[in-house]
This record gives sequence, structure tokens and C-alpha cells, in this order.
Amino acid sequence: MRRPFALVGFTYLLAQVAAVFLGLPWALPIACVLLFLMGVSLMIPRLRMGIFPVALCAASLAFGGFAALAPAVTLPGEELNDREASFVGTLEEAPYRSYDNRYCTIRLESLDEEPVDFRVRLLVPENLVGEAGTCLKGKAHFYLPRGGDGFSSRNYYASQGISVCAYLYGYEPYQVIPPASKSFWHHIQDLRISLGEAVDFLLPEEEAGLLKGVLLGDKSGISPELTADFRTVGLSHVMAVSGLHMTTVANLLTAIFLALHVPRRGRAVLASLGVLLFMAVVDFAPSASRSGIMCLLYLAGGFLSRRSDSLNSLGLAVWILCLVSPFAGADVGLLLSFSATLGLILCSGPICRRLDACVSSWKYGRRLFHAIHVVLATSISATLFTFPAMMLTFRTVSVVGLFANLLALWPTTLLLQFGLGAAVLQLLLPGTLAALPLALPAGWLAKYLCTVVSLLAQIPYANIPLSMGFVLLWVAAVLFLLAFWLFMGHSKNSLRIVGWLSCILLLAGVFSYQISRRNLTRIAITDVGSGLSVAITRNGNAVVIGCEGYSAQAIKEELQGQGIRSLDAMLLFSHFGEEAHNASDVLETFSTEKLIVPSGYMDDFLQTRVDCIGEVYSYQNWARLALGEAFTVELVPGAALLEANGATMLFCSADMQVEVLPKTWRSPDFVVLTQAVEGVAGEYTILSMDEGEVQEAARGRRNVAVTAGRGTVVVELTDEQTCRIRRDA
Repeated sequence: MRRPFALVGFTYLLAQVAAVFLGLPWALPIACVLLFLMGVSLMIPRLRMGIFPVALCAASLAFGGFAALAPAVTLPGEELNDREASFVGTLEEAPYRSYDNRYCTIRLESLDEEPVDFRVRLLVPENLVGEAGTCLKGKAHFYLPRGGDGFSSRNYYASQGISVCAYLYGYEPYQVIPPASKSFWHHIQDLRISLGEAVDFLLPEEEAGLLKGVLLGDKSGISPELTADFRTVGLSHVMAVSGLHMTTVANLLTAIFLALHVPRRGRAVLASLGVLLFMAVVDFAPSASRSGIMCLLYLAGGFLSRRSDSLNSLGLAVWILCLVSPFAGADVGLLLSFSATLGLILCSGPICRRLDACVSSWKYGRRLFHAIHVVLATSISATLFTFPAMMLTFRTVSVVGLFANLLALWPTTLLLQFGLGAAVLQLLLPGTLAALPLALPAGWLAKYLCTVVSLLAQIPYANIPLSMGFVLLWVAAVLFLLAFWLFMGHSKNSLRIVGWLSCILLLAGVFSYQISRRNLTRIAITDVGSGLSVAITRNGNAVVIGCEGYSAQAIKEELQGQGIRSLDAMLLFSHFGEEAHNASDVLETFSTEKLIVPSGYMDDFLQTRVDCIGEVYSYQNWARLALGEAFTVELVPGAALLEANGATMLFCSADMQVEVLPKTWRSPDFVVLTQAVEGVAGEYTILSMDEGEVQEAARGRRNVAVTAGRGTVVVELTDEQTCRIRRDA
């Protein structure tokens, strides 16, 4: 077998991704089935000496490892969900800002005076100041991140070793104890902070935020709008610290040591130390670890006078990461980085050679066209291979993805090189102009990327939403075709057929999905704890009802997943407090033609978004909104009634009083509740609340669906007056 690590590593990663999607109950049975199939393959002479027994064994180990190790990661979160407890922990990093909130990761040492040892993502107050190694004591409310199986927030945090989130109570005292001494790891964190501060000093806010995202994987300085635009145009992978970063660091260090006449083996050792240091600076993110291991293997080949194999190195790197973490397959950055690297290894060279052959007879300009071909081949390879991961993660197809990669590839590479050099020089020579020659082009490149991405994202239908069911079927079909190609002898002609069949299946799925969504009213009750945050979409139009809950992120992800760029209307039950804050967060990304709020003074959060609002309407006792002939929404204090496609749906907020409801509203087809309510009954009941409140609210009701940390509940209504209720986990 030429490349055993490639076969084992790739199979293990794919199987682990499947295990994450299917969930823990399926992992052990599938592992046993795969083990049985491996035994069968060993009994068939034609398969015994091939790749199938090894691949089946690796897949069985992946599912079995997930079944054995995943509970250790998830159990602390499940036990602590919706609990309050006093804690003592150590900050692993300084607090950072994300979506107008401040967070930090802490390692708990005790919980209610009982010793523990696991990591928590903690929401902290604005005035809490600390650094890595700081001891924090206080009382917090613990809760599970949103979602269930698949690429949910819960599994993403599990891939980072975080099984539970928490927030400090504002009215409870907390204690911050500075570290008596700093460990090596804390010095590394200080170096990361210093690099970020150097970038902030050298560049304007927007350009500095983008450079920190590209250089360090720190997205806290990137606006939600720009993050959404990068996702829309298919460039999210440039935010994952990956092979481009490690190659830049390794090549830069090698060039410096070569100029200093360091011997070859010495250069390899010193460059390896530099790569390890950079991996530590970016917090050993899975995508950075994958590319770092590949770089170390390559440098080890130079030290041992051996030539490394790229596919084997990539397979070994991802296998090590998957063995370390049972949830590595849930890390989007790792999957995007792995996919892009695999595409470059397999396709970039052949595509470039094929393009070069087209101009080989030219007397002049061959070198220029070779440079163009390299960019084109790299962009095509990265785009094609990151395509499945992007679809699985964001459930959209970026129509402008290839063009965006062509425009962004070399500018991103140069931005990384200039930005890294400028940040290092600023740290080494502060108060001088040494970093300025590198900072200026880095700023221009960052501005260029922001402008290009924003312009491409504004193109109509720049990305097209897809159903998760079709995405999974398409990925499974492509994997089956590739397995069949391998079984049939992997000839070039059959590979071409596999490629065309994959494209035909994708196009058929995209167009059929779009056709099936015509005149379909989609009502998404997002999973935001105890509160209402509902997105209604139809034929590209969108209305938001309520922005309650602990965060606006869920409603924003729902709108982005449906390809929405702006809202027709936003209807709020309150104009102050938490709902106003969340609404302001939504309006930062999606402008609205109409904002309908109760009468009274609007909160300062909403006042700051007046430029994103077309018209503001206030109501005292009743209001009505009609979106053409598609649907109508009526509002009374604390409640809203939707009429669409012959069905009625009543939304009851936490402040709703049954007495204010018209009698004709009290028996709708669907009722959505945020608390236990008497006197209102529907054929179907949807509970938008935390898990601990479900049992009481569901008592005596039939056909009940709940959010409760399990994901968004979606109701789809057609003009033929048919209905489908499902979970969008």
C-alpha cells in the first residue's frame, strides 16, 4: 500500500464526521457493523489485499472511538445544564469581544466546592479585567450550547474541548485574583495579545480586524456583516489558520536562517521550533494543528534527508487530531483547511500543467500565463474541495465562490506575509517606523479584500440556500461514486464520469429545491431559550416576529441560511431591554423597511439603528401587517397572530396576558408558547423555552414540538394547504 496514512487518516476523519452527524446512539451499532464488514472483506480473496479491510477497520475505530470518548466531553455539560453553581476557575485567555458581548474560556477547578476539571465558555461583565492565569471566583448560570447533532454550536464547542457555557450574574459578587506567577503557556497568550495589539496600532479598525482574523484566527474584530459576506461568497476558509499560515512561517524562517548561513539540519530544527511556537500562539486550533503537523513532517524530512509525501503527511496529521479529540470532525475550520489542502495536493498541479500545455507553443508570454494558471489552478482546487464542507456547514451554494477565490487568493497570501512581518517588527522595534513599509501594503490589501467581498456579496443570488437533507444525500452519493471508482480500478475516464455525475446531481438538486420552495411559507421558531424569535420567509421576502431570548445569533443564522439580505418588516413585543438589544444586533446585519413596536420611547439600542430602518410604526392596542396576499400578521400587547396559506399561528410572548387576546385567536391551528398558558389551545403546540420549563407547559397538550436547546422548529406551509413540521438542528 503506497499511502497507508492517507487512507487511514482520510477514512477516519470522514467516519468521525458521519458519527458527529448521526449522534451517539448510532455510533456503537455502526462500529460493530463496519467491523463485521471488515471481517467479511478479509474472507474474500479479491478484497483481502486491497484497501477495503483497512478502510473499514479505520471507519469502525472512528465510530467506536466516538462512542467511547464523546460522553466524557459532553457529560459535564449535560449534568450542569440550566443549573446555578459557585465556581473557582482559571482564565485560559484574556476576555475577548464577540457580537457585542465579552467572553473568555476558563478551566474550572471546583464547582460548589467539589473538585472538577473541564473547560467552560463564560460570558463576563464589561468591567471584568483579567489575563491568562487569572483566578476567577463567582456564581454562574450554566447551560448547554444550542443545537444537537451535526455542525451545531454544541458540537463545535465540544471540538474545542468546551462542553458547557455559562454567564456570571450581574447582581452576584465575583472575585478576580491575579496570577502569582506566569507559566510558559500564559506567556504564549501574552504574545498572541501583543501581536493583536501591534496590528491594532498599525492599521485602522476594519483592516486590523480582518488582518487579525486572517493572521491569528481572531474574528472578534470582524463585524458580523463582513463575516456574513465572507460566508456568502465562499471565503470563510481564509479565516481558518491553516497551511497558508504555516507555510508562510516555515518559508520565512528558512529564508532568514539561510541568509544567516545556518546549516541545513539546523535550519530544519529552528524552523520547526518556529512552527511549534506559531501553533501555540494560535491556541493549537485544529486547522492550525493539522497544517502544523504537516509542516513539521516536511521539515523532519529535510532533517533526515528524506522526501515527505504530501498525502501521507495530511492523512497522518488529521488522524492524530481525530485521535486526540472525538469531536474533531465537528470543527468547521479543520474541515475547510483539510479540504482546501487536499484539493491543492490532488488537483492544483495537474490543472496548472494542463493549462500550461495550452500555451506551450507560444513564443512569448508563457511565464506570465504560467503565473495566471497557478492562481487559477489553486482557486479551482480550493473551491471544488471546500464545496462539500461549505454546503454541510452553511447549507448554501455560493454562486460567486470561484470568482471570489480568484480575486482573493494572492491578496490574502500577501496580506498574511506583510501583516505578519509588520506585527513582528512592531513588537521588536516599537516606537520606530520599521514596521510602516510592511503595514501600509497590508492595510491596502485588507481594504481591498473587504471591498471585494462586500461587493460580491451584494450580487443577487450570490448564494443559494439548500436543504440539509439534500446536502447529506449529495455528499453520500459523491462518496459512493468515488468508492465505486476506486473499486473499478480508478481510471481517468471513469473519474471524469464521476465528476460530471456529481455536478449533474448538484444542479438537479439546487434547481429542484428552488422550485419546491416557490410559494412556500417557512416559519422558523429559533432556539433561543425562553423567548420568541421567529423568522417568516417566502419567495425571498422576510418578516421577523420578536427578538427575545439570550442571543440574536440564531435568528441571524436562519435569515442568512435562507439567503435573506434585508427584511420587509420587524415586529417587536417590547421596545427596550433584552429584546431591543437583540433587535439592534439583527438590524446591524439586516436592514428593515418597517419596524413595528409598542408605543413609547425606544431603547437607545434601537435608536442607534435608525439608519437601518425605513419607517417606524408604533401601536397601542392593535396593529396589522399585510405582505401582499401571502400572509398577514396582527399584533396585540404580548401576542401576534399569523394567517398564511389557510392556517393560523398564534405567538405568545412571556409578557402576554390571555385577557387581551380576542376570543377568535384562542383556538388557532398552531400555538407557540414561551411559558405555561391556560385558555389557549391549538391543534399543534410549539414550546420555545428551556428544557426545565417544558414538562409543565406541555401538560394536557397534544402534538407538541419543543426547541429546548435541541434546535430550531420549522413549519412549512404550501398554497395547497399542506403542512410539514420538522426540526432544523
